[in-house]
Amino acid sequence: MSYVLPTFNLNVNIWRNASGPPAPPAVTTIGNLAWGRRVQTGDVIAAIGTIGGAITLLVPAGTDVRDEGGGWGDDWVEVPAGSGRFYEVLWVDDIGKGFANEHRAAVLIKTAAFGQWPVPYP
Repeated sequence: MSYVLPTFNLNVNIWRNASGPPAPPAVTTIGNLAWGRRVQTGDVIAAIGTIGGAITLLVPAGTDVRDEGGGWGDDWVEVPAGSGRFYEVLWVDDIGKGFANEHRAAVLIKTAAFGQWPVPYP
């Protein structure tokens, strides 16, 4: 059985370099918050300083979501859009590059930089 694209079932807002609301997002797209069978490496643990707390955002191939590797700072995302659930992008890379199932992954860590998350979590 071949690997298929994930279902992109959530609307996503992306802001550049911690600009955040009330500014309008730089990018709006669709995505999927995933945990599944993916594993977090020691690099993730070192980056966030804890074993828990990171999650992966899957988005369509070519989606303009950025980590600090571009030299402009991390993006900030809200997933689902309008929910008040904000995350900082730790890093971005492609999955299935060059294949029909190509898509992009962004490792995220939740943040309260733009206010506390709503309770209960939407």
